[in-house]
Amino acid sequence: MLCIVAMIVFGILGLFSVKYRKLAKEAFSCVFRQATLRPCVSGFDQELRAKTASKLMKFPRLAKFTYKHFTALSWLFTITFFLSLGYTGYSLYNLAVHGTCDPITGHCVFTPQNTSNVPPNSCVITGDFIEFYGAECPHCAKMAPIVEQLENETGIKLQKLEVWHNQTNQQKMLEFAPYIQRDCGLLGVPAFVALKTNKSICGELSKEKLKRFIIENG
Repeated sequence: MLCIVAMIVFGILGLFSVKYRKLAKEAFSCVFRQATLRPCVSGFDQELRAKTASKLMKFPRLAKFTYKHFTALSWLFTITFFLSLGYTGYSLYNLAVHGTCDPITGHCVFTPQNTSNVPPNSCVITGDFIEFYGAECPHCAKMAPIVEQLENETGIKLQKLEVWHNQTNQQKMLEFAPYIQRDCGLLGVPAFVALKTNKSICGELSKEKLKRFIIENG
């Protein structure tokens, strides 16, 4: 029912211009009557139908189709309108909680990006990450191309520390041992640590799972 959308739109416009307040009042009356299973007596829906069809008179078939199926088109438009509102709300929630509209892809129209320093399809990551790995670790070897892809996509560079043969890096990993054991249940490689949140994730991961971890903790 297009009256619902019209009520919202004209209600907002009515705050800034008097000429829209009458339309907002008629739309509200129409919505209220239809919500109580009564016909709209103000003629507002018919007025919208006629005005919409008249705008399409250059295309007679389209105008006739619109006039004939105006109610169905109104419902379709209304459903689309509220779905858009819902998706926008969901995106804003993710932006507030995760720092991006879509935690999976990292794409967000609300997040400004510095295209001079960040790859075109990347999201903005502000935190630093460490990857602890072992030189002969087969799981680490499988993660290497995935890490490289994510570095290219997100614009970040993970600090890669080999711990099987480097005692300095071993000591560094021990500093993060409480966080790694808390999140992974054991101290092993490969282990990824977010310095911004002190959260970690371990093992042979899918690209999507590691990317989500980077976005949510960056």
